[in-house]
Parts: sequence; structure tokens; C-alpha cells
Amino acid sequence: MPMRTSSNPALYTFDAAKRAEHGNICGVDEAGRGPLCGPVCVAAVILNPDDPIEGVNDSKKLSEKRREALFDEIIARALCYQIVFISPQEIDERNILWATMDGMEQAVAGLAVTPDYVLVDGNRCPPNLAQPAEAVVKGDANSASIAAASILAKVSRDRYMLELDKQYPQYQLAKHKGYPTKLHYELIEQYGIQDYIRQGYLLLNHNYRTRMGELDLILYKADTIVFAEVKTRTSAQRAAPAEAVDYYKQQRLIAAAGQYLQQSPYADANIRFDVVEVLPAGSGWQVHCIRDAFASE
Repeated sequence: MPMRTSSNPALYTFDAAKRAEHGNICGVDEAGRGPLCGPVCVAAVILNPDDPIEGVNDSKKLSEKRREALFDEIIARALCYQIVFISPQEIDERNILWATMDGMEQAVAGLAVTPDYVLVDGNRCPPNLAQPAEAVVKGDANSASIAAASILAKVSRDRYMLELDKQYPQYQLAKHKGYPTKLHYELIEQYGIQDYIRQGYLLLNHNYRTRMGELDLILYKADTIVFAEVKTRTSAQRAAPAEAVDYYKQQRLIAAAGQYLQQSPYADANIRFDVVEVLPAGSGWQVHCIRDAFASE
């Protein structure tokens, strides 16, 4: 029986070259690092090289309907696959990068067939894989195995968010899937924080204008609202940026924060004022945060 062909031969050609060099390969990708809430989903998959799946590609290039159809084909025709969810609590405990790395390691270790070589989407490989691995920048657009993993991860996470939407319909998760859209920020502002929202610093608003002036950043974490004033110094200036936030500027910011809190669901939260200094450093910039900058005033 002749081997089937695919409409995306370049992705399978890439995999064939890696397979010829390293043996059995698996692709790994994730979905959900960018959203404000919900889990990160990681998938690992070993495709059957003798049964290429028509249309496998970077999940971001596919319609939702096409992703759903390919999801079912991949799980039916792949040699094996594994899907892992990393909870918001794990993300908060370990940070998004290392929680994702751990999820990738779990997904590869959970495969029914042990791969000889791992292709990971991005520019970094998990440090504790049992197999040699290669990071492939834009791998989901270059490798069929990574593309298939991207579809499994994306569809699995989207389905999870649709179920979460049934529990919290006021947040319209089915529409934005937890990503930081203007609508999502507005709904969090209106209805507050739930357990499924990641508890890193959540940007509630920025450049918020009041009669007393503008609030640069309004952040929330662990029952505390942080009003952060951002100040920049050029190389020609000698004074520290924070010196521009004098007593009178502080009083205006405190009054502006009071106006914001009058319409905020977080009016009972603890309040902190930070000053964020952005300083020139060589060819780039260095950011220095002065926490609780008004405490001594």
C-alpha cells in the first residue's frame, strides 16, 4: 500500500530529516502562556510517518472548526500522544516559564512510546528531559510533529475554557478564552478576581485619567491594589526619576487613587504606591521598582 501524501509536505520533510538523524521523534508545544487566567495546556505527540495527516499546521493559522476536526484525526491516527494541564496555582507557585517546562517534561514522560529525540516549539528546552531535545523557533510552522502538538494543546485548552465559561458566564470566557483583551479587563474590573485567575500582578488599568491627574499603572495581587507611577531618566539627567514624585505629586496621586477606588470592586483591598524608575543602561534600559514609595512621607 503506497504511503499517503500530505498537503503540507515541507513540515513532514522537516520531520523526516530529523527522524533519519535521530530516530523516533516527538513534537511538543503549549497553549495558554499569554492569558490572564486558566491553565497552560501542554501536548506531546508522535506522529505515524507512514500516515501523514492532511492539513496539519500551526494551530494559529487554522480556523476553530478545522482545529477541532484535526484534533480528532490526530488522536485517532498518531502513534501516541499525551496532554497535560498546568493549573493557575502551579503557575503562581513556579512562574509561567518553569511551570510550562515542567508540563512539557510530564507530557513527554507520559507518552506510551518512548521517543529518541524531542522537538520543542520555541527557543528553550525543558532541562530535565530524559531524551536529547532541540528547540525549534516557530516550530509549529516548520515541523508536523510540533504543529500536531500545537493543535492538541490549543483545542484542549479552548474546550476547558468553554466549560469554565459555564461556571462563570459573566466573564465571557468563551469569547476571549482568558486572553488579555479590553473586554476581559473590563469584566475583571466589574466582577472581581476568581480562583481560576492567575495571581501574578494583574494589570487592572493603565493611564487612567481622573480630575486629579493620571494613574500610570493600576495592578492587583494578593488583596492589594498597587498604584505605580512610572518615571524615566535620560542619560543627560542626573537626578533620580523618583525625585520627581515629590510630596505634592504624591498627594495628587493619592487623591486620584481615591477617585478610582470609588468605582472599583476592590475598594476594600490594601493599597500600595510604588514608583517605577526606568534608567538608561548601556544600549538598553534598566527598571527599578521602589515598593511602598510613599510610606516614609
